Amino acid sequence: MKQTARVTCAVTLAVLSGCATTPSITPAGPRTVVLNGTSYSETDTGKLVSWRCSDYVDGGRTRVEVGTFENAKLSEFGFILYDGGDTGETTLYQRRGINQRWDWGPNKKEYAFIIKPDGTGLFYDFSSAADGEPASPNEVYLCHQAGENLT
Repeated sequence: MKQTARVTCAVTLAVLSGCATTPSITPAGPRTVVLNGTSYSETDTGKLVSWRCSDYVDGGRTRVEVGTFENAKLSEFGFILYDGGDTGETTLYQRRGINQRWDWGPNKKEYAFIIKPDGTGLFYDFSSAADGEPASPNEVYLCHQAGENLT
């Protein structure tokens, strides 16, 4: 009887400790992102507010994440992260009417990402566009604000 109790207790502890060490879906503590090779922590920049974007038709994993810094001193800056990771680039950020826009590239104007109020994300590559040529999005995404309940 004592042997059975020990085995049951050992199995229960193993299961509980396995649960305790399993990473949570939302990270604990401040998030850190790497932008242009430099690490930025929410401890220093304030909360990061972001939108995760996946393929408009197929959905699936996050392809692009764009965001802003909650810190008012950084209101003109944002970031873009690639492939669902924490690495990307700094951007210029602005709200244009009801749309939000991130611009980046060597001259901060070669690429743009726009999110419309309905969650449609539009990526533009102006790096090879002729001057005066009308702009069409190169890619279309479905975006939702991180932490937003999708049900």
